Amino acid sequence: MKNKILVIGAGSWGTAIADILAKKNKSVDIWTRNIKISDEINNKNTNKKYFKKIKLQKNLNSISGAFDTSQYSYIFYVLPAGQFEHFIKNYLINQKINNFTICSKGLSTNGQLISVVAKAYLKFKNLYILSGPSFAEEVIKGLPTALSVSSNSSPLPLGKLFKGTNIRIYYSKNYKTLEVLGVIKNIYAIGAGIIDALSLGENARAAYIARCIAEIQFILKNSKFDNKQILTLGGIGDLILTCSSKKSRNYSFGYNFINSKNKNTNSQNKKTIEGLNSIFLINKNLELNINNLPILKSISNIVNGKPSNLEINKLFSRKFKYE
Repeated sequence: MKNKILVIGAGSWGTAIADILAKKNKSVDIWTRNIKISDEINNKNTNKKYFKKIKLQKNLNSISGAFDTSQYSYIFYVLPAGQFEHFIKNYLINQKINNFTICSKGLSTNGQLISVVAKAYLKFKNLYILSGPSFAEEVIKGLPTALSVSSNSSPLPLGKLFKGTNIRIYYSKNYKTLEVLGVIKNIYAIGAGIIDALSLGENARAAYIARCIAEIQFILKNSKFDNKQILTLGGIGDLILTCSSKKSRNYSFGYNFINSKNKNTNSQNKKTIEGLNSIFLINKNLELNINNLPILKSISNIVNGKPSNLEINKLFSRKFKYE
């Protein structure tokens, strides 16, 4: 069937993407391993685990278990990045895929970019990255949102799927850079939550975001990515959003980590915190020297148990420098 779409993952973001796509596309399926959620979507047009008051599009259909990828023109992967290898080995290996879109903003279990893993294991015609500042709750309510799309070929075909929706698409040239930006901003969002939990003030958070931008540019340049893309929706746009709201899981993790008596990250990670996962893996793939990244190093030290006030003082007492 022409332009039949599959969204893999019925969490908040997967449900929001699927519902928006179903408004303008006749045939949209959403995959979930949770049979109860699948039945609820099909029988009641709701997913109350994530959206208690939202009625989903009637033409949105839910599936579970094995599926045939050849039925779909477009497949969106919206499960956590850490589940990617397990999922593809169970459901996608040896199947031909037309257009595969990565919506997850994290690293695989061995620290690789999801696009790298996808290329190693999957057979697809086109690969896309969809990223940018987007809280699922606002998207599904129809509030205006702008996202970046990049591809190994042309990003235009994917953008057409969102025409006439509340999502405006901007096209990006370097898909790996866009993917890296999505990974890194989640780490820095944890730091923003830490700053607010310590009541350091809005001045401190504004300065923090500005210096994060400079540090991310340094990461991109030294890892041979396009550092100019920091000034895009997938860069500064996503960074500002996730560093400024408790709706961000990564920001909330940092905030709650400081206020929690139990500093064991494993005990707090009941939900997927992509930034937390990435901070322990990012050196493997991008070959970074963390000593050249004082902000990222301090975030890592804090979540590994070092006193937050000590780390803040280290950052603030460094030698003055030119911007």
